[in-house]
Parts: sequence; structure tokens; C-alpha cells
Amino acid sequence: MQKFRKIKYKRKQIKVYWKTLKDCWGLYEGSKLQLTIDPNQSKMSMAKTIYHELWHIICDLNEVDINKIGEEKTAYLSQEFAPILKRNKSLRKCLNELFIS
Repeated sequence: MQKFRKIKYKRKQIKVYWKTLKDCWGLYEGSKLQLTIDPNQSKMSMAKTIYHELWHIICDLNEVDINKIGEEKTAYLSQEFAPILKRNKSLRKCLNELFIS
């Protein structure tokens, strides 16, 4: 699997680190523009983790309190996956590889 090292979104660049985490599979730290993903998980779990963390990035960089999201905002913000995936070829390739097996 090809591991990506950055995610570009909203004129920001989030650094991506691949290392073992103690209590979770992924961790986004908005103040540092940093995402850490634990590589010690199944491919499907990793794909779900990446989408989950992308959602945190989308909410953070759109200044949306993830705890107060309603249905309309959820629908609107979920559409933001498309521009992220369009601009990040290595991220798309990684996710494609995770879904293949």
C-alpha cells in the first residue's frame, strides 16, 4: 500500500504520519495541521479511519463544531470529500488499494 504524506485542503496542507497509536486508529490535531494514522490495522479499518479523519479535517477547516452538525450541514460538508480526493492522487491510490482486496 502506498502511504501518503500530506493532504491538501482549503489552501492548507495537513502533514500525515504513520505510526502506532495507543488508544485509537487515527488522530487529527487541527492546531498542528497534523494527522497520525496507525498502520497496524486491516485495510477496511484503515479506509474507514481515513474517511473518519477526513471528516474531522473538513469540519475543522470549515469551522464547524462536529458535535452540533445537523442533517443539512452533514450533507453539505460530506460533498467536500470530492475536492480533497481530486487534488490528492496518492491519497486516492491508497484508498483504492485498500478497497481492492
